[in-house]
Amino acid sequence: MLKKILFTILILFVGVVYLNGAKISEREIISAIKKGVPATKELLKKVPIDYISPSDDTLLHYAVRFRKRRVVEYLVRQKILLSRKGGIFYGTALQEAIYYGYLGIASYLIDMGTLLNIRNKYGQTALHIAAQKGYLDIVEQLLEAGASKSITDNNGKTPYDLIPDLSWDSRKKLKELLRVGKIKKIQSKSFHDFINMNRVHNGIEMRKNQTINVIDKKTKMENSSVGIEVNIKRTNRF
Repeated sequence: MLKKILFTILILFVGVVYLNGAKISEREIISAIKKGVPATKELLKKVPIDYISPSDDTLLHYAVRFRKRRVVEYLVRQKILLSRKGGIFYGTALQEAIYYGYLGIASYLIDMGTLLNIRNKYGQTALHIAAQKGYLDIVEQLLEAGASKSITDNNGKTPYDLIPDLSWDSRKKLKELLRVGKIKKIQSKSFHDFINMNRVHNGIEMRKNQTINVIDKKTKMENSSVGIEVNIKRTNRF
């Protein structure tokens, strides 16, 4: 008798899962995103804002991929997670925007506070991709927003190493911007807690082993008491 009850419950559970799964397909989700904001509003009545597809796509990744700027802005206003990894490279939607050359969307996502030092499945950050594509304006914006130029990808390359052959002026400027300075170390035990709690914050990348990488040599001041450089021009918005 107990086995029959458990079996019935299992059948009902599978049926509910099937019905819920069949309620809306990935094709319908893509179609809604492509149609624009009104269709996306209706979509959000059926799926949560943090929906993740079987292929690890978020709604924001879809909106970026199909170059739907207004949908991107609408999803951001609905508090979608900007920095959730997914998509074709298992990186942020910002990384996909840069990859596809949708620089207006990329600039918007930077301004809205996407975390910039997240690495995709190849170990690349948004700055790696922008450097590899030769997008000088985006590189400048990323650096001003606090992107690290010292992070290496899975092949041990920094964004500087990925600069393509461009016109002399563009290549020279990119090299100036992306050249990595010396890594400074601190030994002050009184600073340990601050380092551990703030590994990436306000344009300075901090590591647990007491190492601090200087991110941007523009608009900085020297803090001689702890041996680090602090960016005072702009901070990330989270």
